[in-house]
Amino acid sequence: MLNPQDITMVTVSVLLLLLSAFSPPVHSSLSTFQIIPSEMNQTAARAACRENYIDLVTVYSDEDNTELYNMMTYWTWIGLYRSVFSEKWSNGDPVTFRNLAGDCGTSSYCAVMKTDGSWESVQCNMTRYFMCYEDVSSQTPNYHLVLENKTWSGAQSYCRGNYTDLVSIRDQQQNEEVKIKGLNSNTPFWMGLLCDDWQWSDGGNSAYRNWNWSSGHPLSSPYDCVVLREWGWNSVLCSNYYVPLCYGASIHVSDEALSWEKALDYCHEGNRAGILHIDSESEQEELESELRRRRVPPGNLWVGLGPNRLSEMKVLSGPLTCEDVERQTAPPLSHCAAD
Repeated sequence: MLNPQDITMVTVSVLLLLLSAFSPPVHSSLSTFQIIPSEMNQTAARAACRENYIDLVTVYSDEDNTELYNMMTYWTWIGLYRSVFSEKWSNGDPVTFRNLAGDCGTSSYCAVMKTDGSWESVQCNMTRYFMCYEDVSSQTPNYHLVLENKTWSGAQSYCRGNYTDLVSIRDQQQNEEVKIKGLNSNTPFWMGLLCDDWQWSDGGNSAYRNWNWSSGHPLSSPYDCVVLREWGWNSVLCSNYYVPLCYGASIHVSDEALSWEKALDYCHEGNRAGILHIDSESEQEELESELRRRRVPPGNLWVGLGPNRLSEMKVLSGPLTCEDVERQTAPPLSHCAAD
């Protein structure tokens, strides 16, 4: 039996049907990217995106960046702006453990692990070996030390393309595991920890960066807003005029637990379009990415699999897992997922 307090409900709205006001959107089944074809400053761009969609776009991956690049006709606003210094893990995990001297508060850095298991702050455009991890069904991930020199962003892209992401570390035990796996490296290697003073307009927990280093050191730039351009990202004056890149989300996360029948009703109220159905591994991976984007905490949610079946989908720090359950006459309190 599921505990209602541990369950999260996801519904999908008909927002996708409303996105043709400006130009045909580029989208997946769970999110959309949209250009508003009018130049404006960053403050106005943020307001326009929030009024018509959700917000200025948050970029989570090379795939997102390529999709946005293919949409642009000139430099375009994205949601990154300068704020307070903070640490973030590449995969979006909260920073609950650190083995690094000093605080994240005066300069930007990426973290490497040394042979004794301690961490060191290094400029992110330096090249180092790196440690990836791969989510598996067990609680302990597989670790992969890659003996190739890459920048932190290059290592991040490699890990995401071949495994899951750069490694994140939640406690001393995991720190020891990663240290042992890294003994074949005779130099400190990248982990997934980034400290910088850039935040996303929608509060998204993305550590993805694609700076155009050829135009100068972006982390020491005096400018506080960011545009996407053909050679990468550039920090610019927020008062400059560019076209906004917005995103719209087609799922909704509820605040309360519901029975299955009540969840069905909820998912059809207002502008919601019904229960979400996961029909393929790629759709499940997309849902994982979107829930990570929203920073949905660990728990469970209902997913419709057919007229007589439902699934308990567990939201973990790793991949989502599903357990089929036969529908009961009086189903327990739970949360659903809807499309």
